[in-house]
Amino acid sequence: MSTDATSFATQPVLYRLENRAERTACEEAMRHRKGEVVDTLEEQLVEWLVTETPSLRQQPDVLAQAIQNQIGEAGWEAFGTWAWFPWRQTWVRLLPEAAFIAVRTNRNRNKITTEEQDLLASKCVGIAGLSVGSALAMTLAMERTCGKLKLADFDVLELSNLNRIQTGVHHLGVPKAVAIARAIAEVDPYFEVELFPDGFTAENAEAFMEGLDFVCDACDQVRAKANLRWHAKANGIPLIMETSDRGMIDIERYDEADTPFLHGRISDTMLEAMRNASAWEPEFFDAFIDVSQASERGVASLQAVGTTLVGWPQLYTDVAAGGAHAAQVIRSIFLGEHVPDARHYLEWNEQLLESVN
Repeated sequence: MSTDATSFATQPVLYRLENRAERTACEEAMRHRKGEVVDTLEEQLVEWLVTETPSLRQQPDVLAQAIQNQIGEAGWEAFGTWAWFPWRQTWVRLLPEAAFIAVRTNRNRNKITTEEQDLLASKCVGIAGLSVGSALAMTLAMERTCGKLKLADFDVLELSNLNRIQTGVHHLGVPKAVAIARAIAEVDPYFEVELFPDGFTAENAEAFMEGLDFVCDACDQVRAKANLRWHAKANGIPLIMETSDRGMIDIERYDEADTPFLHGRISDTMLEAMRNASAWEPEFFDAFIDVSQASERGVASLQAVGTTLVGWPQLYTDVAAGGAHAAQVIRSIFLGEHVPDARHYLEWNEQLLESVN
């Protein structure tokens, strides 16, 4: 199997039926591409109308008229969008984009207001690394905390990744970026995802950072972590790093003037050394992780890597919680709430034990 991400389909083919040319192209495609057909458009339309006007549930005649008004003279054949998912061999009929997004995010209201949802839709987030980063990517897309994601990862999915990455065994050997992009597309075919299948590198750094409003460091390579911060600061982009030990999360406000690297834990000189390093040095690792604050099992695991452990352990509970926490931080900053540059530990078990004791 090829592992070149460009050889994999990651976005459905969309045919917007209000457009005559696309409608004709869709009819032709459906004659030649056989597969499962899912058509719940009428139920989706009813749900949209009811979410816009909840009282319609008790007014069936008015609801029927509202349906007819939306369909118009062109009829059902010219309403909605057909989406072809080539990796699923499936056709799915959907509401038009604006209505689809309104319904899919309706239960966010009013924890996120309509005006806030519109603001979030204009934002772009970049994520470098898709093990821990996969949970954040899915959370951001599910909640539509942004309107576009840039995903950078060079690795392919292995069986041991399936303790923390939500996808199926059919994606083994497939690039992680492809698996995550497909998972997002299956939830929201209109959501925009751009892939960087070589990972975050010095060569693609400018293209990756262009247009970003936030960046997440979820990668393992010291050079990439250093370059992310250098470019984030140069471009005034806030950065977040979440680890899977003690719920440690770093909020780095490079969008604010004179913010030091990693809360001052990394000097300009050390950052330059990191940007050119070929491997981790003890002082580099301690700057990022702070071994003195790591959990007892985390320290023991670190010492066992390469002997009894093949890599740093990452539980799905930690990864899922970290993705949720990071997404909440990103949303808060996008909405203008006060979120200072700081390191936090959000380990629930520790707080639970403290309350018990």
